Amino acid sequence: MAFCFVMLSVPLAHEVDLGIRDHLLYELARDLSSSLELEIVLRKVMDRVITLMKASRGFIVLVDPVTNTMSVGGEANPESRRLFLGSKTVIEQVVATGQAVVTTDASVDARFKAQQSVILQNLRSIIAVPLVTKGKVIGAVYVDNPFQAAIFEEKDKEFLQAISDLAAIAIDNARQYQRSELLRELFELHVNKQVTDYVLARSDRKNKLISGERREVTMLNSDIAGFSALSQSMEAEELVAFLNDYFARMIDVVLAHGGNIDKFQGDGMLVVFGAPNPMDDHAPQALKAARGMVGEIDRLNRELVEDGKPAISVGIGLDTGYVVAGHVGSERRLEFTLIGVPVNNSSYLSKVRPARVLMSETTRDLLPVGFEVTDYEPMLLKGANKPQPIYQLEITVTAQG
Repeated sequence: MAFCFVMLSVPLAHEVDLGIRDHLLYELARDLSSSLELEIVLRKVMDRVITLMKASRGFIVLVDPVTNTMSVGGEANPESRRLFLGSKTVIEQVVATGQAVVTTDASVDARFKAQQSVILQNLRSIIAVPLVTKGKVIGAVYVDNPFQAAIFEEKDKEFLQAISDLAAIAIDNARQYQRSELLRELFELHVNKQVTDYVLARSDRKNKLISGERREVTMLNSDIAGFSALSQSMEAEELVAFLNDYFARMIDVVLAHGGNIDKFQGDGMLVVFGAPNPMDDHAPQALKAARGMVGEIDRLNRELVEDGKPAISVGIGLDTGYVVAGHVGSERRLEFTLIGVPVNNSSYLSKVRPARVLMSETTRDLLPVGFEVTDYEPMLLKGANKPQPIYQLEITVTAQG
């Protein structure tokens, strides 16, 4: 097993009577319940162990649940790791057997006296107990005193085991919390944070399917003009790198204005402003995002041209109206999505060529101060029985130095 050692050294503690030990044990239980940060939990455990045991140094070793390797927590100081003087043999035995080890003088103990660490460091009093939770050994607590023999007794092993049992629960809770936070972060890479929070707040084991909610929103759809031809001129790896760069710029703009990215569709991106979280200014924010996206596209094009590559043009369509936001699918496979006329209209407008920023009359009616539009040719939008007024957002891209 691989080891990463972290040592915590303090002056020798005075003998502590049982009453005080019981009180400190209670304090440890209280302190451990106040934090879910693993490193904080480990330091609190080690502080209490050193206080309670007549030891000069100590550490906690943890078994990685995935790799099964062991490492030491409680302090991240590289110098402390280099100077660790404990017995690896004792730790390996405790972790492997799940049984505590006490030796009054390791230098003459038949179990350990031949070990290099014991010989070189003249190790004397050692006590180590397993960390066990849910029937599984997840590590060990180790303390020693290389200066004196016969420091630890059987009752010390039992008491340290009581501390270890409390610590194991707290460590397991901290690990589970870290795991849940990691899963949440990974989830948010695939699903917008708004949706993550929305789903987690409304779901439980009995209610995984969230019924639809009617919301007034502004939909924004973007589409790269001539993407099929562009994709054929690039190698697969180059195309993926290009799209990641492009989307990274667009996503930053969208999120800065409170938008929720509903989905990516090849080179297209469907964004909603106003769901799942309601927004009073969904149309102004969507229009500001559209303007910001055009600015980013201009910067990207400057870079492409400098690299001898063709510039791109992106169509952006906006429509405002009511949609139903909620889960579609079954309990085996769900997708949070939006259903409604504005979804289709924004997609349709984004595909008008030459590419430009087009919007419906309902979005134009909510135009914020400082934005200008010009009339575009009327179009027959979904749900309408005659052509509807369409407007083009006027954007002046300033030259960048």
